Amino acid sequence: MIKQIALICSASAILSACGSSWSTSNVSTNKLEVASASISPDDVTITSAGDPGRQYTKITDLKVTVNKTTAFHPSPTPELVIAKLKEEAAAVGANAVINTKISEVHITPLSWGSRTGTGEAVKFIN
Repeated sequence: MIKQIALICSASAILSACGSSWSTSNVSTNKLEVASASISPDDVTITSAGDPGRQYTKITDLKVTVNKTTAFHPSPTPELVIAKLKEEAAAVGANAVINTKISEVHITPLSWGSRTGTGEAVKFIN
C-alpha cells in the first residue's frame, strides 16, 4: 500500500514537472519564400475581420493548435493561441493575421485539452 502511494506521488511529481502546454502548426517555412526583413511576433497584428481595410498580399493560411500536457494542467487560453499565431506569422514574414478564428477547448486523442486557431498570414502593403 505504501509503495503504491509512493509510486502515485512520484508519477504526479514527474507529470507536474512537464511543460503545461505544447503546440503544433501547419506552416513549413521551407516551402515559403520568407521575407528578408525579420518581423517580431510582437509586431504582428491579429484581427478577426476578413477585410482589414488595407491592401495586403496573402502569404499562406495558418492553422495552429495549443494543447495541455496532462489532465492536471490548465486548459489552453485564447491568448496562448494568439501568441502561437503571431509566432508562426512572423516566421513566414507576415505582419498580420486576418480572418482569425479560435476554437473552444476540446479533447483530442493526443491531448486532454486542445484549442485551435486559424487565419490568413498577410503582408500589408504600405
